[in-house]
Amino acid sequence: MGIGQITADYYYENSPFPEFPVCGLVTTHPVGEKWITDTAASATAIATGVKTQTGAVSMSKEGEKLTTVLEIAKDIGKSTGIVVTTSITQPTPACFISHFEEWGKEYQIAIQESQSSVDVLFGGGLRFFTNNTVLDSNLIEGMVKQGYEFVSNQSQLETLDTEKEDKIIGLFAYEAMKRADLRNLSLSLMTRKAIEILDNSKKGFFLMVEGSQIDWRCHERDKNGFLVEMKDFTNAIKWAFEYQKSNPDVLIVVCSDHETGGLCLVKDSNARGKARIKFASRNHTANICPVFAKGRGQDNFIGFHDISDIGKILLNLVK
Repeated sequence: MGIGQITADYYYENSPFPEFPVCGLVTTHPVGEKWITDTAASATAIATGVKTQTGAVSMSKEGEKLTTVLEIAKDIGKSTGIVVTTSITQPTPACFISHFEEWGKEYQIAIQESQSSVDVLFGGGLRFFTNNTVLDSNLIEGMVKQGYEFVSNQSQLETLDTEKEDKIIGLFAYEAMKRADLRNLSLSLMTRKAIEILDNSKKGFFLMVEGSQIDWRCHERDKNGFLVEMKDFTNAIKWAFEYQKSNPDVLIVVCSDHETGGLCLVKDSNARGKARIKFASRNHTANICPVFAKGRGQDNFIGFHDISDIGKILLNLVK
């Protein structure tokens, strides 16, 4: 989600981004000479404040585990959660709660996540937990013994008594969830339910929410698919704004980990002046990305940043 994606959302939808009082720009390159990152390296930088090589899941280039902002939040007594529309074993969620040399090892990452004590885990990835081929076991059964409630469909999620539950794993698809226009379960609903659980903590909470499939639709150069994924994501932001009105101590940060597709708006001579979406690539790009913030600590995000700066700011603010 780069500047082009934000531009498209601004012109095509009732965008929430103008409501952010603070924004900045972020370079996303990994450690070394490469200009173009992958998700694992960029998510590691956001989660830990440390740049690393592509492929690494919160591991340094020397092979050492890097402490994440979520782990720090958990250690000081805050409740913690992850909400995504891909499998929760994909690189962005994995970088906040696990450590591995290579992001594609999803069965191994699932084991680490099942042992992480993160309070709320919502997304897809059922296959990596119910039939974990590394341990030849059902990880969900072990998590239930740890005190987790397990849900697997929208009805179960909607009827959760969020005042009584404190540890939930919700896996709503075998692998990734369906694209936004082919499912009823929205990112906004998952975000709301996660926060209703997490804000029972008197010490506060840290929640990472990813509009995961914005990236996928841009890889596919699917402009209509991109727009519905973007709307699914921005609806979650709009709900967060409403929540923040009665919870002013909450900080909302929206940050891209990289841009995909080289998306831009161009004039179409056959559309009577209406701009249309075009993609320059099917891959990640080196395009600079935006960061937005609203709430206590928001001014830290003003200016021009490296992606690891975003992680450093989060690490400082969460304490």
